[in-house]
Amino acid sequence: MKTTKSIIPLRLLLLFLVATLATPALVQGKGFSWDDPWKFHVNVYGWLPEAPATIAVDDLELVDVPEDLDTILDSLEAAAMFELEAHKGPLVQLLNNVYYKGKYDEHFTGPISKQRRKYSLEEEVWAIKYGAGYKFGPWDSDTSADMDLTLIPWVGGFFFHDDWQVKVSSAKPEFLFNSINKDGTLDFNTPMVGLGSRVNLTELWYLNLSFGYVVWDVSNVDEIYDFIGNAAYRFKMWNVDSKFLIGYRYLHIDYEDKPVALEVDVKGPFLGIGWEF
Repeated sequence: MKTTKSIIPLRLLLLFLVATLATPALVQGKGFSWDDPWKFHVNVYGWLPEAPATIAVDDLELVDVPEDLDTILDSLEAAAMFELEAHKGPLVQLLNNVYYKGKYDEHFTGPISKQRRKYSLEEEVWAIKYGAGYKFGPWDSDTSADMDLTLIPWVGGFFFHDDWQVKVSSAKPEFLFNSINKDGTLDFNTPMVGLGSRVNLTELWYLNLSFGYVVWDVSNVDEIYDFIGNAAYRFKMWNVDSKFLIGYRYLHIDYEDKPVALEVDVKGPFLGIGWEF
């Protein structure tokens, strides 16, 4: 199972490279200059993921919930999702933030005692990817005046903070079942490297692809990989360059700091709107 999962980031990276290099017949265009003015990108989006997660304490699995989109929306109390970029010539500074707060409740029957039980999970989560990169290109297409490609390798980090509480209780007097009430905090900040690309397809449409990876055993993180792909449509809003975004994100986190371990795959489509000024 671990071996199978380990090839997922390689497949995502291969998909990233194929999609990026699919731009036909590229030639070096006008590069980026340090004399270029500062430019800022602000995107606000709604991510609609599935997030099957496992939380274990002292090797006892407390949470193994196949959290689908309906579950996440039903339990949602607050959320904030946005990304910021600052561009100065070839330099790019980036930040992607996801905040989620929710409470999930479910009733089930114990497999041995057949008692009716109530399960609840409360979480408040911050997941922040940040870094700085350097833009190479753009490379222009010799078949289309509007098509070009820019590559952006970057280095930075991934910050994660999760305050969680798990409760399992019986609906009847607990003769055969003792209630479980566990809480904790998962917290780490680990280095990450990545590669981004922007492919201008036409005057109005472009494609963004980004792949981030944590390969070092730092901050008790075994592995993180983050793939984001989206298409954007440009338009004007109040005379400001704006865009609609539609895309897909796959975020995998594997973390263990005894006695607590977390493994989660957050994956699904997102919609957003952005501005460039």
